[in-house]
Amino acid sequence: MMQKEVREWLVSDMSCEGCVQAIQRSLSGLAGVEQVAVHLDTKRVRVRFDPAQIQEDAIQQRIEQAGFSPQPAPSGE
Repeated sequence: MMQKEVREWLVSDMSCEGCVQAIQRSLSGLAGVEQVAVHLDTKRVRVRFDPAQIQEDAIQQRIEQAGFSPQPAPSGE
């Protein structure tokens, strides 16, 4: 069985609950995305996904298409 991966992005231009919902909507339902957690207080988006079905670049592009500027979060934070 393929191992799932978890990645986080910093989305500094996320400023309200509407932003949170827009990001959740843009990622939910993507093939391979299993879990999406959007935290307004830390401006982080955490995604658990199956790398055999979707690449992290595609997830980041989807956040960008929703109108935001995600940056990969430093690992270990």
